[in-house]
Amino acid sequence: MAVYVKDRLAALAHGIRYRDLPPEVVEAAQRVVLDTLACAAGALKSEPYAIVRKVARELGGNPEATLIGDGDRTSCALATLVNGTLIRYLDNNDYYFGLDSAHPSGNLAPVLAVAEKCGRSGADAIAALVAAYEIQLRLCDVVAAPGISARGWHPGTDVQFASAAAAAKLLGGDQGVIAHALALAGSHNNTLAQSQRGHIPMMKATAEATVAKAGVEAALLAAAGMTGPDEIFEGVAGWGKVVAGEVDFDRLTAPVGERYRILDTCLKPYAAVAGAMAPVRAALDLAAQNKFDARSIAGVTIKLHAVAVKKATDPRKAYPRDKETADHSYHYCIAAALLDGACGPAQFDDARIAAQDIREVIGVTTLEADAELTALYPGSSGGGVVVKLRDGRELKRVYPYPPGHPKNQMTDADVERKLFELTDGVIARARAQQVIETVARFEHCTSVGELLGLFALPANHQGKSS
Repeated sequence: MAVYVKDRLAALAHGIRYRDLPPEVVEAAQRVVLDTLACAAGALKSEPYAIVRKVARELGGNPEATLIGDGDRTSCALATLVNGTLIRYLDNNDYYFGLDSAHPSGNLAPVLAVAEKCGRSGADAIAALVAAYEIQLRLCDVVAAPGISARGWHPGTDVQFASAAAAAKLLGGDQGVIAHALALAGSHNNTLAQSQRGHIPMMKATAEATVAKAGVEAALLAAAGMTGPDEIFEGVAGWGKVVAGEVDFDRLTAPVGERYRILDTCLKPYAAVAGAMAPVRAALDLAAQNKFDARSIAGVTIKLHAVAVKKATDPRKAYPRDKETADHSYHYCIAAALLDGACGPAQFDDARIAAQDIREVIGVTTLEADAELTALYPGSSGGGVVVKLRDGRELKRVYPYPPGHPKNQMTDADVERKLFELTDGVIARARAQQVIETVARFEHCTSVGELLGLFALPANHQGKSS
């Protein structure tokens, strides 16, 4: 009997079991869960959430999975869409850079939704999440250079395989079911990168969520007996040739070694484009030591690796007009960090985005490719800031490894602080502390819905635009 790439990848996912996971991998997964739920809670008053929640409510669905924010239950597919949109909205969830980039925490929405539908434990959910990370981060590394994004595909495309495998695993599927879930998902859910170009639309928040929802549906179909193409990866019209250009299938499907890929993800301390973590940190450090205003700054140089500079050439991102574009603008994020000494939700409201002092600093800001930072990429997306003041002083700070990188990790205390900050005014601090305690023993949790129910808001606070 022929063994195809989908079968080998399914065997990899099927073989990841909670009992075999090293303690540091379980701890990393728990940290990701807490960090991702913090990001979701911080988006509960956003407009994209209000829109997808309204649509989900109108569609209805079997009460299988809990929605963050209102505690209602809907189908596991719609819960993936709604909760996944919350996870992505702030642009504060984790990331990874390889030949392609990834926000792999988008897989938490389908994992929690399907785990709740099937009555799986927290341990089962952790194993499925680790499997999803393993698949998605491998895909970022094994495609042909310069990656699927350069060929016009959104990097969230990879979520189709990760979410389908994780969902099929939680549905109790054997390797065959997982393999066909991969094949079904990969046939239908490759998504275009135009939503990341130029002025960024509101739908950015739904990118991974929409793909993950389709991954869940593929898994449900496979579990019911639907089959997909055997050669979805390696066929003449398969994903490998059409989307990826080329794939190192041996690396993609190799057994897990000593290091699980979830250990390679980078957490985000700030709500901004992934490559801005290091320069934002540098700007905040300088702002803490100096009182800047627009009149005192003669020039700002943002030091980045060459790939980031190349990607940031669109002038529409230099002077953003909305939150979605502002959080992907190096110029804007660094100006806000220097002037406000912060880069959080308050820096991305409409009034601050349009403020004159921000625009004055943007006007004297340039991006510069740094050879040392370029040499570290994609292993690290470092960066820094040089500020020239009108009094003649020059201030500089550079981070080769951004905060949240595996070599410059956010601690458990950092993630807990992030949860408190993002849930302030959303849920009570005592409730946030319950979330921390529940996630700390998540492997023993027998009801995923109880964890998500801790984020329930009063009805009159749900889905209001921020």
